[in-house]
Amino acid sequence: MRFLAPHLLHLAWLALIPLALYLFRKKARRIPVSTLLFFRSLSREHQESAWLRQLKKWLSLALALLVVFLAALALARPVGSGAAESNAGAVLVVVDRSASMAAQDAGGRTRLEEARKLLRERINRLPEQTVLSLVAYDARAQVLLSRSRNRRECLRLLDEVRPVPVPDRPEAALEVVRRLAATEAQAQVWHAGDSRWTDTAGLTTYHFTPVALAAVQNTGITGFQIRPAPLARDRYEGFVKVSASKANAGKVTSSLEVTLAGRLAQIRELELAPGASTTLILPLEGIRGQQVELRLKTPGDCLGWDDAVAAPLPQARPLVVAWVAEKADPFTELALTSMIEAGRIEMLKGTPAAWPMKEKPDVYVFENWLPAGWPVDRPVIALNPSRSIGPVQVQPLPGAGLPHDSVRSIAPDHPVLFRVSTSRLSVTQTGVLALGNVLEPLWMAGAEPVLAAGESQGQRVVVSSFSPARSEQLALLPAFPLLLGNALYWCAENSLATQGLKVIHPGDLLENAGLLQWTEWTGSQFVQATDSTSSGLVSIHRLGAWQGAEGQGGASVLASAQETNVPSADASASATAAKGTADASSLPLAASTGVANWPKLLLWSILGLLLLESFLFHRKAVF
Repeated sequence: MRFLAPHLLHLAWLALIPLALYLFRKKARRIPVSTLLFFRSLSREHQESAWLRQLKKWLSLALALLVVFLAALALARPVGSGAAESNAGAVLVVVDRSASMAAQDAGGRTRLEEARKLLRERINRLPEQTVLSLVAYDARAQVLLSRSRNRRECLRLLDEVRPVPVPDRPEAALEVVRRLAATEAQAQVWHAGDSRWTDTAGLTTYHFTPVALAAVQNTGITGFQIRPAPLARDRYEGFVKVSASKANAGKVTSSLEVTLAGRLAQIRELELAPGASTTLILPLEGIRGQQVELRLKTPGDCLGWDDAVAAPLPQARPLVVAWVAEKADPFTELALTSMIEAGRIEMLKGTPAAWPMKEKPDVYVFENWLPAGWPVDRPVIALNPSRSIGPVQVQPLPGAGLPHDSVRSIAPDHPVLFRVSTSRLSVTQTGVLALGNVLEPLWMAGAEPVLAAGESQGQRVVVSSFSPARSEQLALLPAFPLLLGNALYWCAENSLATQGLKVIHPGDLLENAGLLQWTEWTGSQFVQATDSTSSGLVSIHRLGAWQGAEGQGGASVLASAQETNVPSADASASATAAKGTADASSLPLAASTGVANWPKLLLWSILGLLLLESFLFHRKAVF
């Protein structure tokens, strides 16, 4: 056994006081009385031998001395000799404060509150001379206290740690902890979170305190973007991805409510299995600047930060398209012209003689022609190519081509085919495409692909091997203009032209000087808030829609599959078992520390002794 406050053991000298009172107590005196009748009656009622009277006196002394000794021991805070706390010369306390630590149990207690409670109990059992450091981390690590023996300050800073809507990236925290641990010999790392670190190389002693929920029920929005619809004015398309935690007990039914300008626009019902995801394309019709709010509602949901998104309808600049054609197809020109009139694109039209172009567009569109050198700096749409180059490999068919009465869609969920119907669609094939491992077939005519899309070394490519002018009914249907518009926006998805809505994440830096007006999502409701800065840079720590003083706006969303996948206690225990580690600190706190709560036991013992002495004094005349 060891003592956390051994300097208080000297208080045992107080036992000399009852001992002195016992040794120097008053002796009996003879006093003459008028009669002995009363005293004789008392002696008959309390008749006892001399040795019993002496035993009572020794018992009274022993009880008084024992109370004093037990009180001194309790103040010295004894612990078991094998306790990790008693052997710690330096302790690095590491707290996960990422978004998933805001998950609540049935009583409304967050995981961070539980972590603070357990760490406080362990810190209070440390010896006074222990060197303490405190690190809180999310995507970045922050050293709140470095190498201090001030336990009270450490506990105060620990109580101030709050969860933030930022994804967990433990690599930065690991690097900071390794550097702090290197400054102390035999430093212990106490990590509290909902998932343990797997890479603990370089740490002498790593103790993990798990605080994951026993039962998890969570779904959240893990992807979000808004873009203008390709061929319509004042119409937008919202991309939303919804995911369920792998730790969910079973399938969950969620409802997605879409509110536009304060009015309920639509409701979608979703059913998700554990770990499953689904994507939605939401048609939105409104005016630039109107606010869209998405609320995901799931019964028993434990994490609120991933359940809502607020964003303004954006104003995107037109997409710059370079159209180079050997022989322009009139239906291609008609489709592109309609998008020019809608203000969606700006077109640079040229012939092969004008290649290469001086201006750099967002997307190249080559029709009936391909350049001698394949451009790798921009995405490419190759319509009816006449030869092979780069990722486009085609064998042209002789004559007028091969007509097909119908086409079938191979990947109907691909963004290029959004809202494109193949019913009553016939095409005339002009070449045989060799896709290889680069392109994915989208349309098949007979046994051959006539439309394909894919990425080659980070460059998006769409290829078609049919002629719109020679295809029956294609000119009478909206399929081809929609197809071309989707292909343009899919190819330029990473271009600033299509990112009309600026989506950022908490923890990012935003360039803005002045006042930021927020519609902030707190995890349960939307509230109004403001931020201001004069430096020109704002560190984002809120979720919701923001608007700057100069009219610019955007959205801050969590959109993290990692945080939505809230771990459970069973999953954490399985991960520990799979790792094959025998780290006792992953067990419950009382078992992991090996510390019996001796001070409490001693205090209860003192109380019991006092009650026993009171009983013996009043009932058995022990004094």
